[in-house]
Amino acid sequence: METTMKPVLTAVIDIDATPQAVWDVLTDFTAYGEWSTFPAAEGTAQVGSRLTMRMPGMTFRPTVTVATPGQELRWVGTLGIKQLFHGQHSFVLSPNHDGTTRLTNHEEFSGALVTLIRPFLRTPKKDGYAAFNTGLKQRVEVRTGLGPGA
Repeated sequence: METTMKPVLTAVIDIDATPQAVWDVLTDFTAYGEWSTFPAAEGTAQVGSRLTMRMPGMTFRPTVTVATPGQELRWVGTLGIKQLFHGQHSFVLSPNHDGTTRLTNHEEFSGALVTLIRPFLRTPKKDGYAAFNTGLKQRVEVRTGLGPGA
């Protein structure tokens, strides 16, 4: 029996701030256009709420499934119906022993259309996740007075 692996993208970064400071920037969707790879985002980080995320060439409306301040933000989104395309995205904030926070930006994809878009989910997309993490790190560290330009 053949099993198909779901495409998974993960980017990890350490941020010189507390998990709560990272959470505050991560969930300030109205400011995303100032620092993130999303030109615009709207919504609130509350379980059950729908977000509107705009990227070049597409807009999607995921539903928040986990919103634990200072710990985890998770949403799920579909294209059409779940069987066509389903993405589960999570941001996990873990305190490090040195007072910094490790951010794990993770997404799993499934559905019939994943086979068609699999080539686009590789390195260029992964770099987008790393770019998001870098932008978040810079924004948080400047706001807390711990990063360059602070």
